[in-house]
Amino acid sequence: MEVNAPPLTLFGAPVGMWTGKIRSYLRKQGIPYVERFPSDPVFELEVMPAVKRFINPVIRLADGTLVQDTADIIDHFEAAGGIRFSVYPQTALQRIVAMALDLYGGEGLVRAAMHYRWSYRAQNESFLRHEFGLSYRAVGMPQAQIDTQLDAFMGYLNAYLPKFGITPTTQPAVEAAYESLLSALDAHFQKVPYLLGGLPTLADFGFIANFYAHLGRDPYPAQQMKLSAPSVYRWTERMMASDADMPEFPQAMQMLLPDDAIPETLGPVLQCMAADYLPELRMMVRCTDEWLATQPPIPSGALVTSKPSARVLTRGRFMLRGTELESMVAPYTLTRLQRVTDTFAGLGEVERRRVEDYFSSHGLADLLTLTAHRRVERRDYLEVWG
Repeated sequence: MEVNAPPLTLFGAPVGMWTGKIRSYLRKQGIPYVERFPSDPVFELEVMPAVKRFINPVIRLADGTLVQDTADIIDHFEAAGGIRFSVYPQTALQRIVAMALDLYGGEGLVRAAMHYRWSYRAQNESFLRHEFGLSYRAVGMPQAQIDTQLDAFMGYLNAYLPKFGITPTTQPAVEAAYESLLSALDAHFQKVPYLLGGLPTLADFGFIANFYAHLGRDPYPAQQMKLSAPSVYRWTERMMASDADMPEFPQAMQMLLPDDAIPETLGPVLQCMAADYLPELRMMVRCTDEWLATQPPIPSGALVTSKPSARVLTRGRFMLRGTELESMVAPYTLTRLQRVTDTFAGLGEVERRRVEDYFSSHGLADLLTLTAHRRVERRDYLEVWG
């Protein structure tokens, strides 16, 4: 994208999980943009009818083109060219590791992000009311009306906790899994500025989605991160900077490791994924197949769920740290998993063996071939059956 090109519009909010991912990407790539809240009349009158549901972030290009979904937005700029660097590693192992961690960071940490925001609502309340209130204040809503809107909207989001399987019984397991990951990441970021080396990849942008707005910005989890994992908190700052922002690594080059190598310190992070997220992915695939088996024939291109605003197909149970959770099966997650399995399936024999050996050594071999009986695709901003 040309430096002097008209800025695009990013519809989102600082308090929003996925907007942070795209804001980080745009800054790292030097792409000019202006940010508008979803309360902006343009979003309601023009964007929502086009994308068929209330969802963000959405970008609107200078010519009016809309792109929705963080993966689609990144892929738009990757294909258009003119960016500072590609976030897709060019070698096989680094590329699939980046995709796997994009899945883990973006989808696998939503439960922890929701837990630390809403289970600790008393500690976060004042901050969250301010942050969610910004969108209403931007359109001149009176404070009394803002308070009414916040009571309803924040209550609606708070009610998602049991949908994610977050209950008093399961909270210790959710926190134990997160704390293990936080410890592994902190050890890594003491040695390496980004997940795969001296340059951010899909992996970093996947993780920043949950680690910025929720875990690294809300008062309770941000304080926990600063105290127990300061190198992770420093990485969240680095990811929101428009330059490399790694003066504590004066010898680091702004590049990935040579010869398709993976930093040794990343191993424990992948082991956390194997222990604490792979069982949930297996559940999602199994429950999707079981749901499909009960349905009449479904044509290709049909909506995966009953309506565009519905993001959940069914529910299923899995074990986390010895505790059973019942949670949602989100078809969108399968589109992210398919990127891993599709890329692995397209490798040559030698590359496949090397990738398989590496993933097996970290307990993640199943991830490379874990597929449902039907594909889930994205067409016209929606998830449909392939």
